[in-house]
Amino acid sequence: VNKARFEKRPVTVTLSRVESTPVYYCPTGTVENSMGECTATVTIRTPYTVSETHTACPADATEYPGAAPGSSASFSGKGAAPSCKRAATAHVPATLIPGTSKGAAKYACPEGTTPIGEGASMSCAAPTYEEIPMETFTTSSIAYETSTVTETV
Repeated sequence: VNKARFEKRPVTVTLSRVESTPVYYCPTGTVENSMGECTATVTIRTPYTVSETHTACPADATEYPGAAPGSSASFSGKGAAPSCKRAATAHVPATLIPGTSKGAAKYACPEGTTPIGEGASMSCAAPTYEEIPMETFTTSSIAYETSTVTETV
């Protein structure tokens, strides 16, 4: 019987050393620093609450600078702070005009006022304003403080 020239059979080989070539690279998104380390910069946002106090006139009032003309504050030397005014109606009694011997007494209103009612119960209305205090309110919001940290990967 003829034997095959090349026969395949398992062979055990002993290795005395392993040679390898190191490959150095930093992962995507990182940078190599001067010491050869791979670093990543991380941004940290820390939330904090910001509260602010505001003053404003109520919805039905108007702000005006300083003291209102003719108000006690305008004569006292005060009046640097803004104030609020709201439309109002001033009522004054009607003036009695004596009647003649034939007629009853009549009532009249001063110029610039509006008569309300008739006879002895008549009064006169004039547009004016009243000073009212400003309202104080606080608003809160969240802001973020940003800081960066360099991490070694």
